Amino acid sequence: MAAISPKDGPVAVTGCSGFTGGHMVRELVHHGYQVRACIRDASSWRGRDCLEYLQRLASVDVIDGCDLFTHGSYNEAFKGCAGVFHVAAVLGNSADGKSQPLGSGDVAQDVYDGGMVGTQNVVDAINASGSVRRVVYTSSMAAVSGAKGASLPSGYEWTETDWASDDVNPDHWDHPRNAYAKSKVDTEHFINAAADASDGIWDAITMMPAMICGPILFKAQVGQWIEQIGRIAGGLEPTWLSKYDMYYNIIDVRDLVKAHRLAAESAVDHKNSHGGNRYVMHGSGGRSALRFGTEVTAVINEHFPSFKLGKPATVTSQGKTITLESRHLNDCKKAKEVLGATIRPVEDTIRDVVETSVELGVITPQLIS
Repeated sequence: MAAISPKDGPVAVTGCSGFTGGHMVRELVHHGYQVRACIRDASSWRGRDCLEYLQRLASVDVIDGCDLFTHGSYNEAFKGCAGVFHVAAVLGNSADGKSQPLGSGDVAQDVYDGGMVGTQNVVDAINASGSVRRVVYTSSMAAVSGAKGASLPSGYEWTETDWASDDVNPDHWDHPRNAYAKSKVDTEHFINAAADASDGIWDAITMMPAMICGPILFKAQVGQWIEQIGRIAGGLEPTWLSKYDMYYNIIDVRDLVKAHRLAAESAVDHKNSHGGNRYVMHGSGGRSALRFGTEVTAVINEHFPSFKLGKPATVTSQGKTITLESRHLNDCKKAKEVLGATIRPVEDTIRDVVETSVELGVITPQLIS
């Protein structure tokens, strides 16, 4: 097996100006690793904010200019590394034609290429390093669950054997709206094939997180699910993916990056375990899902009773009441049993999102008069 430890040399993390990437660096530093932190542009507002945080951490070397769309840009960062944590991705809310300067400007295309083209460049750098033994790739529950859920019975539990592309009409699967899920599915298959083709030089493990939430380390990390929790706490309506109420399936970012590290250090036969070298990271702290406008909001209200809270919309623009149902179950049983992953109470996660949002000035609470 290709398990690694801090004694084996430095490790590299891609996407360090992002939410999971920044926490991944922090987790590794806490456990004795020398980390090469890869960022795309240290002169951008996001890069400057990230750099200021990373420079406060011991044992971190920041490698600037690591761009998913640029071949060879990871070579310097990976040289001499024992492991790579490939966290970087192009997300729908960042593929706006500006955040990805080398992208096409087409959201769906850039999201897909960020996975496939970007990971090709990452794999080429891994192969060029001659030293990398293990790769831990951050995939997504989007690669597990999705369109086929409509045909599954209530109470079905998603596991590592599920692929979002299973039994889905090809025309539906290839629609631009599925660019992210398709990217994650295809990238998982690609990185596994590349590991097999290395003839045992390196192997790969993939982690499939749900909605990643938790404390914010620096302002540039704000986005997606954590931003929406902050908006509710700040008395505002959510905006992404939409303003409407929905179910949240939360994984705490601290539990997620710990599981990444445990996977890198584990000598078990990942490939021949249940579902192969994949680990679902899901379960909302022991619950399967929480409704945003009721359960998540109730947690915020319990911890911050003086805050005037925002509300997601529960009626469509046509005046129809939104009907919500949480039909399927999610957990990370395999990660807990095989890796020793731990999951904290979801109430702690939500509280910490709000506390750090206030602390960093991301939100300004509106107090009940």
